[in-house]
Amino acid sequence: MKRVLIIDYHFPPINNINARRFGGMVSHMPEFGWEPIVLTTKSKGSLPVLIPEKNIIRLGENYYDEKKIIASNQGYKGIPKVLKVPYFFYKTFGAELSSVDRFIFQWGKEVMKNKEAIKKRNFDLIIASCYPPVAIWLGKFLSKETKKPWLADLQDPLSLWNNSKFPLFKLLDRKIDKFLIRNTAAVLTISSHLASRMENLYHKPVEIIYNGFDKADDFKSLKRNILRKRKIKKLYYAGRFHEHRMPAVKLLIDWLAESDKKNVLFSLRSLGPMTANEEIIKYAKKKDVFEKIKLLPPASPEIIFREEKEADILILFEDLEKKMQNSEGTLPGKLMEYLPFRAPIVAINRSDSEIEKVLKETSRGYLVSNPEQLNGVMEKIFNNSEPKFNWNKVKVYSRRSQSENLCKILDKTYEGRNF
Repeated sequence: MKRVLIIDYHFPPINNINARRFGGMVSHMPEFGWEPIVLTTKSKGSLPVLIPEKNIIRLGENYYDEKKIIASNQGYKGIPKVLKVPYFFYKTFGAELSSVDRFIFQWGKEVMKNKEAIKKRNFDLIIASCYPPVAIWLGKFLSKETKKPWLADLQDPLSLWNNSKFPLFKLLDRKIDKFLIRNTAAVLTISSHLASRMENLYHKPVEIIYNGFDKADDFKSLKRNILRKRKIKKLYYAGRFHEHRMPAVKLLIDWLAESDKKNVLFSLRSLGPMTANEEIIKYAKKKDVFEKIKLLPPASPEIIFREEKEADILILFEDLEKKMQNSEGTLPGKLMEYLPFRAPIVAINRSDSEIEKVLKETSRGYLVSNPEQLNGVMEKIFNNSEPKFNWNKVKVYSRRSQSENLCKILDKTYEGRNF
């Protein structure tokens, strides 16, 4: 069996979207001819580790603490003294280089010290997965050291949407980005919009590997009519309330206030930040619908899985007001997580989002961008007239299917074939 080294700063048991991507796919890869060796950090968390620990190289501590509402801030930890002043200006005044991060000086240094032990794993190919960008730097370095081809997995773009206030830094970031990707065999990303933008930037083959979902076969026998017997219809969301999602949250609260539906409860498990929780509560009280909202604390993946499975409507909040430059092509992991459940999905997001394409292909729900659309979709759902669940379309997005697609790309790269 061929071996692939996957460089992934975030990997189970830590529980975040970056860890879920390869954390879910690695268990399927041997089925398609590839044994994964994962280079990652030491971490704590609630996600199951699906491959033997002997296949994992854990170096350095992971900064993320899922027990806290907000990930811990390491500040200047790991930054060499000579670079602390430039780093201060870089972070404080918006002199952003998206292709460079502090982990180059922390985790990157730790990996470099252990490079000989890593090379002894005798891998045939490398995947470097960003975020953070340090993995891309390490992928390039280890490819050169071992003479093995490598693939850049860009869940988050590097310089494409640089927010720096200074044109010179944007130009420099673009130069660094292209330098990093210059000798990769291909780029992997998570949506067709991002793929198109990256092809124009890198002039490299770009392949789409969706984040996917697990436990596909568990859902075939689910009966929607069992859930419909409840008097109270449960709307459900579990996740983090980033600032760009708040207008979408308020649109749903407005609907709760204006709707004549008395039998509705919106349950949300919030990962924070605390300020967002407070803003939601304040707005719900202002609209006099606080009794229709149940704000819950973070919970284990098993509890969230059960609650999503039992929901009547699954809600997805994204960038309704186009505050983020890359939100058009964002396909959140939460969308993939929702796909195999029977409850319809209502995504509140910008009208040109790629989310709508996935929902239409799978007949799994609706994308809405204004109050009229939201009200119309809710009427359809409450009248039992939403599209029929199409399992054959949905299972294309399973992690097993995505792992198979990934391994075909690895085969092409290993054999030196053109994409």
